[in-house]
Amino acid sequence: MTRRLFHRGYAIEKTEGSGDITEEYRARLGGKVISGSLQAVKKSIEWWADTSTLVDPADLEEEDVDGTGTRQVEEYKGFRIMNDNPDKDSKGWYMIVRGNLMKGSLPALKQFIDKNAEQLRA
Repeated sequence: MTRRLFHRGYAIEKTEGSGDITEEYRARLGGKVISGSLQAVKKSIEWWADTSTLVDPADLEEEDVDGTGTRQVEEYKGFRIMNDNPDKDSKGWYMIVRGNLMKGSLPALKQFIDKNAEQLRA
């Protein structure tokens, strides 16, 4: 039996019945099949959707070993503003617009969006 989930418009499949304790999920991105834990596959899909860069879920699982899974995401007027460690760094906010990385504090990024929303969406 195959279980399907959808994340940001991409199908994620889990094949059951293999008898394994670990759960294996798969998705197809850019013509390639990726596999790993559900959380790592979702992160890989987010990287693909935001930057068109394919990141192997195994690489993302290694980053989570240190336990810093406190990523914070805020949606503001249709833009995703993210901070990987909000407790440590208040100026560590960033967003990806048209393939460009923009960094700064949360209020500064919101102010930039307010001033340039029309040009950013064009």
